Amino acid sequence: MKKIKKTLALSLALTMGLSLAACGKDDDDKKDETTTAAPTTTTEADTKDTTTEADTKTEATTGDVVEEGVIAAPSTDGWDESKKIYVYSWDANFGKTVDLLLEDYPEYRDYVDTSMNLGVGGGDAKYAQAVDDNLANGEKYPSIIPADIGIAKYWSEDDTKTANLYDYGFTDDMFDNCYDFYLQYAKYNGELKAVTYQANPGSVFYRRDIAKTVFGSDDPATVQEKLKDWDTFFATAKELKDAGYAIVSGPDDIQYAVWDGKKNPWVTDDKLTIEDSVTQYIEYAKKLYDEGLTNGTVGMWNDAWYADMKSDSKVFCYFGCPWFVGTMQGNGATDGDWGAVVGPKAYHWGGTFVCMGKDTPNPELAAWILYMIGCDTDFAVKLVNSDCDTNCSANKVANERLLNGELSADFAVTKFLGGQNPFEIWVDAANGLSLDKETYVDQFIQTYMNTASHNLNDPENTAITSVDDAIAYIKEMAKTEQHLSE
Repeated sequence: MKKIKKTLALSLALTMGLSLAACGKDDDDKKDETTTAAPTTTTEADTKDTTTEADTKTEATTGDVVEEGVIAAPSTDGWDESKKIYVYSWDANFGKTVDLLLEDYPEYRDYVDTSMNLGVGGGDAKYAQAVDDNLANGEKYPSIIPADIGIAKYWSEDDTKTANLYDYGFTDDMFDNCYDFYLQYAKYNGELKAVTYQANPGSVFYRRDIAKTVFGSDDPATVQEKLKDWDTFFATAKELKDAGYAIVSGPDDIQYAVWDGKKNPWVTDDKLTIEDSVTQYIEYAKKLYDEGLTNGTVGMWNDAWYADMKSDSKVFCYFGCPWFVGTMQGNGATDGDWGAVVGPKAYHWGGTFVCMGKDTPNPELAAWILYMIGCDTDFAVKLVNSDCDTNCSANKVANERLLNGELSADFAVTKFLGGQNPFEIWVDAANGLSLDKETYVDQFIQTYMNTASHNLNDPENTAITSVDDAIAYIKEMAKTEQHLSE
């Protein structure tokens, strides 16, 4: 079986918006995902799609409460300093999640150090290198390793670094209250290698005032009808243009929604598949550019893109997920001016998966913490209402509770949406998510697609002047940098 060598050369794709699902108040720290020098650490991992029906099957339907198994809180009898575990994170948010849990379990406070906040981006090579260095020989061994979804497979698919959670009491029925995408991503070769506490279903955040002006109503049902599929999206874009508005800031804005339409993995057994989602993105971005349907912004995470979030902008909507609200609030978007709908396609953007270091000195405690943040419904509700490290839970029963009366009156996203309960949108969108076709290499393919798209839509560029040229560029980059064949 072919193998693909995975390196931590994260400096290419991670500048393109690998997301960090986190508190809105900390999103400004994550605007620039630029990666610096890449680590030299390498590992090999099979890129074959190993997820099976048995890996991902769940029995619960939305709203059904299933009595799942539990991992009991361990006894501290006989513990000493050697049983202390270290929780790593790229910023302060994941540590806050664990601290929130420990508020109700103070007996573990002396045995859990959440101070290993490295103060970098979640996709920054410095974070990955620091974790790897300490896995290899650090005094503060990374017992709990959160990772952005774009790079989590770097650790979860490496048995030399991370533990199989099935060996520490986890069973599939513990996830029966969770969305299907959870185990699709968390399992590898039949092993459970990670948990998550976040669902990051994509949605479309739209300007209510523009909707009223152009469509006569800002009601989510009216707006969803205007964005219900891609054909309708483009028709609405023309309607908005005629009225003096742009549907999005730039062509890049639609990328995650288009990419999640993939029918097959982009990479299988070291072979690249240029399937419809790749070609469609290049074509849709070109259509948006050629027909002048955007505000002309090139790329994301830049001043022009942020400026279009302000109330004086002519941009109608942004594709975004739960954590993205904090980014908008931090860049001039006004609470109450926005509404939310699912849009043309259910999709995901970002997320955090959490692994356990295989040589942790206290696997009982580490496994219990992962169980509580990844499976416990009551804690999931508490975490969302804390406005800490997630706005939408990976636990569908928790989200149903939040939809039906348990959401805090002070929930920041509700205020942002002018009183709209976002779980009306997120519950539907999360049910439509699938992560069974994700590979570690996707982040690099995404970068090649965006580079090709930018060049294609640059009138001064002569190297890429057609969709075929763009596809050829993607293939060549995948071959030379990722050693992928067709």
